[in-house]
Amino acid sequence: MEKTEKPESLERALEKAAKIICTLKCGLCPHSEEGFSGCLSECDENILPWRCWVAHLRDISSTV
Repeated sequence: MEKTEKPESLERALEKAAKIICTLKCGLCPHSEEGFSGCLSECDENILPWRCWVAHLRDISSTV
């Protein structure tokens, strides 16, 4: 039986995965990751790196 997920729970799961990856990568931006398409905005002290990971994960999932 296939379980369908609500969009909100998928977003929370994506955010949690991005935060875990970001923590494992010591808070580094995904700019050195294969397939990284570029930054969403100019980096400054207000950028939260896990948000860059969310964007990167979304981007690579659309190419699979």
